[in-house]
Amino acid sequence: MIKTAQDKKNEKFAGVMRLGECDFDYDNDQYRNLIKVFGGSTNITAYTYELFYLDLSTSFENNKLTWTLTNEKSLPVYIWRATTVLSLDNSTIYLYGGFMLNKDLDYDYSNLVYTYDYPTSTWSALELGGDTVPPRQDIRGVINNLGKIYIFGGYNSTNLTSRTGRLYDDMNVLNTVSSTWTTLSISGSLPNKCCHYTANILPNGNIVYIGGIEQISYGANFTLVDTNKIKLFDTNKLEWSQMDTTGDAIDPRQYFSSVLTPDGYIIIFGGCSYTPGSSYFSSVSPKLARLNTDTFEWSIPSGSEENSPPSIYGHTANLYYDFMIITFGFNLDTQLFSSSAQVYLYNIKSNKWVTTFSPTENKPTTTTTSSTFKPIITTSPTKKSSKSLAIGLGVGISAAVLITCIFIVTFIVRKNRKSAQDKPFQTERNSEILEIPGSNHLY
Repeated sequence: MIKTAQDKKNEKFAGVMRLGECDFDYDNDQYRNLIKVFGGSTNITAYTYELFYLDLSTSFENNKLTWTLTNEKSLPVYIWRATTVLSLDNSTIYLYGGFMLNKDLDYDYSNLVYTYDYPTSTWSALELGGDTVPPRQDIRGVINNLGKIYIFGGYNSTNLTSRTGRLYDDMNVLNTVSSTWTTLSISGSLPNKCCHYTANILPNGNIVYIGGIEQISYGANFTLVDTNKIKLFDTNKLEWSQMDTTGDAIDPRQYFSSVLTPDGYIIIFGGCSYTPGSSYFSSVSPKLARLNTDTFEWSIPSGSEENSPPSIYGHTANLYYDFMIITFGFNLDTQLFSSSAQVYLYNIKSNKWVTTFSPTENKPTTTTTSSTFKPIITTSPTKKSSKSLAIGLGVGISAAVLITCIFIVTFIVRKNRKSAQDKPFQTERNSEILEIPGSNHLY
């Protein structure tokens, strides 16, 4: 068999290790059933603009992958520790926050929001009106059925040399219809200032914030958030509340991922712990846990420890039908970056780690239910019709010695996405799965 230049380029690329990404489904024949990754930093070079994808329309073994490079236009800036959200009509990615470097490798915050247009495969700086929102890092955004992106707190590095700065506890809303920012004025008690959390929006409009780092008082050390205390933000009433969980003991963590399943469970995976004032990261237990968003009870699925991945953080988790797909990250056991030659597959039906991906297993077995909050839409058996969303969030990181910047954005593109008018709720991450980048420099 004669190999083309593209084949050789793909083979060379397959061994490169990366961190962080965002994944989406997109209703377009060219992008359907793909995990797409663009930009990022690798174990070989500091920065990259490569755009590549993994085809989910064919079966594959989790350690025998074929990534394909494409030639689409590059990112306008190098960026890491940002957030990305897909628009309601699946046509646009909104990119906000993070550390931004221009092509001359100078910090450049002249534009804080960029959009990626799928039909034309182009990036643009978005001009926004409304309130002024400063740069933020280590945040997660979610979008509701009105096209409003909610971004809570985060970190703002005011000294770009030492990366020192401050945490926030505000809620900023980007209206994608009017292209305006609004900093909400919220009555009542606010949560602690926080970053490095995961965020999932439920069909009832409540955003569930889990984990991360918080500052309980001015001047205090940053500490890990108690996973037994879940922050909830009601996007209808614009009110905060807290839910105390029950069930199994779950270690606090940062740089972890979460996905929201169609039957209303939030599955968290991986991440790391650390001691305040230290830069040393340690593994967490359990690696995988599940939160029932009806009862707010934590559980460790039986069999989820068998054949589980190593202790990793800075990875991405994407929910594609019955598979949670884990890509990239940093292995705490080996102190090495995860190779692009391997992904980890978790079947959310059997609650088992598997080694083979088969698209035939992803076909719905019951009638598809719908919901309106985006970043992904899946079709699989429903336990509760009101919770038919699946959302995957992850983080990206950069290693202090080997890597300085990361931003990898991935999207899984799936079809059969109805218009917002046809769906009372559109899953927050069903047809799009976003993962976000980060850094192992804490602040």
